[in-house]
Amino acid sequence: MADFRELPEHELQRLSDDELIAYIRDARDAGLSVAAGLGLEMLVFGHWPNVLRRASRKLPPHVAEDVAGNAIVSAITSAFHGESMGQFVNWLNRIVDRRVADELRSRKPTVALPEEHEGEDAFWGSAGAVADETGAVEVRMALEQALGELSDTHRDAVERFVLDGFPAAEVAEATGLSENNVHQIASRFRKRLREILSGGDTSP
Repeated sequence: MADFRELPEHELQRLSDDELIAYIRDARDAGLSVAAGLGLEMLVFGHWPNVLRRASRKLPPHVAEDVAGNAIVSAITSAFHGESMGQFVNWLNRIVDRRVADELRSRKPTVALPEEHEGEDAFWGSAGAVADETGAVEVRMALEQALGELSDTHRDAVERFVLDGFPAAEVAEATGLSENNVHQIASRFRKRLREILSGGDTSP
């Protein structure tokens, strides 16, 4: 797409949701994956209140914020292939619902959710994958920075629990930490990642 113009972050901040959707689509069509990734990041972060509100429907406030942060990280490191605001909202809601379900399942491991995973392999195989095609370079760098600030044990716990989605009990057993410590480490990691991505102080 020869007429596509890559925009700096301060100009992207002034775009409406629909304009960001169009920008992401045009950047993707033009083969500019980094631009598409930055546009997606701006769009997702703009929906933080909605993500937190959705997570808060089924979780207590102190847990909902961590789960919402986890959902935001999942979204900005995922591939969005839609071309409308409705598709984006549905896509983001599915990510939030998956993270909420993960949290509820970790709290009630014996409760069966027979319909929860119906058809999700196909969906999460694309929506949950790291988005090389969207090229969210800044996000990947932030993830590496936040992970690099951790000790080996804490990094292992974060990779297993936050990034790979293993239950806290399994992570605790594998790392020698308590389940409570796993949750605390994950919470601090998500907070640190949000600080880096929001342009705050990036020093440890």
